[in-house]
Amino acid sequence: MPAVLGLRTCLAAWLAVVSAAVAGCAGGDGPNAAAERRWTTQQAESITSVRGLPVRVRRCRGLGPAQNGESEPRFRRFRCLAGGRATSDRYAFDTVAVRYDLHPTAEYRGPGSGHRLTNVRFVGGPGIP
Repeated sequence: MPAVLGLRTCLAAWLAVVSAAVAGCAGGDGPNAAAERRWTTQQAESITSVRGLPVRVRRCRGLGPAQNGESEPRFRRFRCLAGGRATSDRYAFDTVAVRYDLHPTAEYRGPGSGHRLTNVRFVGGPGIP
């Protein structure tokens, strides 16, 4: 019986080590990973479409604690306001306002950089209350 108990203990310890290694590799959230997901306000304002609608971002405001970057602070979240119009609109001005929260999910490498939008609201425009 003691040999079985020793085998179980050894197996449990081995599984704990393997689980910890897998969790560490899968997360990829080292100290630099969190910093890479912080954008400047100017970077957040470079987004060009929201849910397929071409937009011009009017302003973004960083939310939460800022991390000081090289020249301006970086944030993990932004509250933004943009204007847009459907391609079928014959007007030259924006007919729809779009409010949303932007969450960077990857290091900034241009307007198509990884991000997630939440709390998206379309306000005004034809057919939008």
